[in-house]
Amino acid sequence: MMNHQLKREKPLFVQQLIPSKMAGLSLIELMIAMLLGIILTLGATQVYLGTSQSYRLTDAIAHGQENIRFVSSMMQRDVRSAGGLACLQSAGEVDDKLNLARVVPVGDGVLGWEAAGTGIGAAYNAVDSVAAGSGDWTEGSGAGTFPVEITGEVVKATDVLIVNSVQTLPVDVTGSTAAQINLGAASGLPEGQVVLAVTDDCSAGELFQNTATDGDSSVSIAGGASAPGNAAPASFDLAYGTEARIASYSTVAYYIGVRNDASGNSTPVLYRQRLDARAEGPQELVAGVESMQILYGLSSGVLKRADSYTTADNVTSWEDVVSVRVAFVVRSENGANSEKLQRVFNLLGTEVTTLEDRRARLVATSTIGLRNRLE
Repeated sequence: MMNHQLKREKPLFVQQLIPSKMAGLSLIELMIAMLLGIILTLGATQVYLGTSQSYRLTDAIAHGQENIRFVSSMMQRDVRSAGGLACLQSAGEVDDKLNLARVVPVGDGVLGWEAAGTGIGAAYNAVDSVAAGSGDWTEGSGAGTFPVEITGEVVKATDVLIVNSVQTLPVDVTGSTAAQINLGAASGLPEGQVVLAVTDDCSAGELFQNTATDGDSSVSIAGGASAPGNAAPASFDLAYGTEARIASYSTVAYYIGVRNDASGNSTPVLYRQRLDARAEGPQELVAGVESMQILYGLSSGVLKRADSYTTADNVTSWEDVVSVRVAFVVRSENGANSEKLQRVFNLLGTEVTTLEDRRARLVATSTIGLRNRLE
């Protein structure tokens, strides 16, 4: 009996080598596992999409802020130096010797044109197609003529700003003749540049087109064939001594125009266009500027400071303008929001309703004083 039992029993190490039976996953367990996997995948996808959306929006806003800073710096440089030198407050103190139909009278710092239907309290909707030349513009004094260089180029319902800016040269005057003003170093002014020369006591000046080159240690009024040229006789009527000052003089227009690409898409662009003797093609500053509204600070008292702000069509004397307030709507190049939005912005009292799209938009407002007009 003992021997029989020993034969039937298997050694312990043999029993351990025989695999035990394993039970498989049930259908319910498999479905639960699949559901958990789907939930985890959807969660990871949602996190990725949210992060991507946040990145696109943040990048669009940062790009828009960078564009606004650039445009503001350009306009501030021109507007702050507008209106000639502080001692020359009247156009009658400057003899304009150019053969040029002047857009902004000498002595005025700025001149603006107000788009029809965009005054304080007005409202307008942006249109699907951006088009230039389809609007009316007015200015209150009636002294200015809308520049031919930008006629038909300005987008409807956007204002236009024109600036006479002056930059004094860091060179000394050593004397003058009837044809030229001698300097202690090279002028750095190219031939054809408009120049403002101011007498030693800063009581009078002459505006002319330079016929010397940038490497000459002088500026000249005689000779030269570049348009518009100097009126005959091309000579100075004033004398300039060692206390006289020389400044470059330029007239520029800021406006919103249109850039069309090869695919027929239209993009609103803020342009800067020279209107003086060195007239050039329009300079593109920033793409995506949909609207520009401008108000002008007027001084009505003895102290030169802004007492009120008004639109260009209500300015009767541009000599009273001491500051400029500008507001922009800037849009992103591509869609940055997760859904289509239509927004209403208040630009200096004008309500602007944007298109319904996914672009990000920013509004910027800047007030710039005319350095030579303020006290």
